[in-house]
Amino acid sequence: MNQKFNQVKRFLEPKLNLLASRIFTSVVKPFSRYSRQIFEFQKIKQAVGSLMVVSVLAMAVLPTSLSTAQANIETNQAQIEVDLASLTTEQSVHLPLETFKFSQGFSFFHPGIDLAAPKGTPTYPIMEGYVEEIEYSHWGYGNHIYINHGNGFRSLYAHLSQIEVKKDEFVNRDSIIGLVGSSGWSSGPHLHLQIWEGEKLINPKTFLESYLGQKLASVK
Repeated sequence: MNQKFNQVKRFLEPKLNLLASRIFTSVVKPFSRYSRQIFEFQKIKQAVGSLMVVSVLAMAVLPTSLSTAQANIETNQAQIEVDLASLTTEQSVHLPLETFKFSQGFSFFHPGIDLAAPKGTPTYPIMEGYVEEIEYSHWGYGNHIYINHGNGFRSLYAHLSQIEVKKDEFVNRDSIIGLVGSSGWSSGPHLHLQIWEGEKLINPKTFLESYLGQKLASVK
């Protein structure tokens, strides 16, 4: 088989070389002379040179410009997302009292937190929602309100001196739902706050701190 291959090769090789030579003579060589004559014109050479310079500069500058523009877009987008996140957090969760003294924390026997404040201090819901239940009592939590915030979250505001809302009323961060008092079993004016997530009581201090991004301490 190798012998036949070599025979075919020896037969075709001269013919292929001759064909290649004719192609070069009739096509490539005249084109080379023609292209050489064209580039001998000074203005054409200058024009082509200028075009090449512009092309090189465009290749060098354009990626940088695009990268800068992309970086600016990404930076602005990140800033918008941060601002929206901050705005959402600010509007959705906030403290129930503008001034208070943190007096008692969350524990097994005290499933909420106590925020001491002067009697009559306005009380706000920690999130918007609907007034689910209202109770007036001289025992236990005294005058208290349950608010349903949706998504499984509920909150309790107890020991109020006065209730300013009605059952099924929608409330938001600007709604005064009641006034701090000492009704029920209470040793002094304060707000008792409890929060449920589903059926589970959670620590209001931890909940508020996680949303507000700051330690819950006394506010004067």
